Order: sequence, then structure tokens, then C-alpha cells
Amino acid sequence: MTKSEFLDQFAAFNEQIESALAAQNFDRVVNLDLARRDMLHEFTATNAPDDDQHFFEALEACAADNARAITQMTREMSQLQQVTGAKLRGLSGYRN
Repeated sequence: MTKSEFLDQFAAFNEQIESALAAQNFDRVVNLDLARRDMLHEFTATNAPDDDQHFFEALEACAADNARAITQMTREMSQLQQVTGAKLRGLSGYRN
């Protein structure tokens, strides 16, 4: 796989992860992230770094996207947890 093909596939994973986040499909997010990590490990195991500035800048941009996506997912999961907790507290009065 060339660096260009790798970056294209890596970016495609990022787009799929963002779509899964928008749909709040967190299981899919985790599975896509694992596949993307596997691809990264496989690529780095077979390709030596060659000081290609463009390639590293593209990877850094993906890393920034990943960090933003993780922050968004964490925030959404926290919001869901708060809403669920509030509903459970509201329903607890009916159980007594």
C-alpha cells in the first residue's frame, strides 16, 4: 500500500467514524477505530519513516480529528448517562 492509498483509507475511516458518532452508534465507532488502528499498525510495520513532511502533517490532521471525535463521543455518552439517570430517578418513585 502506498502512502497516498493509506492516507485515503485512513481518512475514509475518519469519515465513517464521524458518521457513526452523528448516529450515536458507539459500537460502530469502536469497531471502526479498532480497524483503523490495525491498518495503522500494519502500515507502520511494513514501511519505514522517510521524513515525508506532507505524510506526517496528514497523519497529524487525522490525529486532531480523532481527538475531536473522542471528545465529542465522550460528551455525548455523558449526556446520555445524565438523561438516563434522571429518567431512572424519576421512575424510582413508581417502584416504591
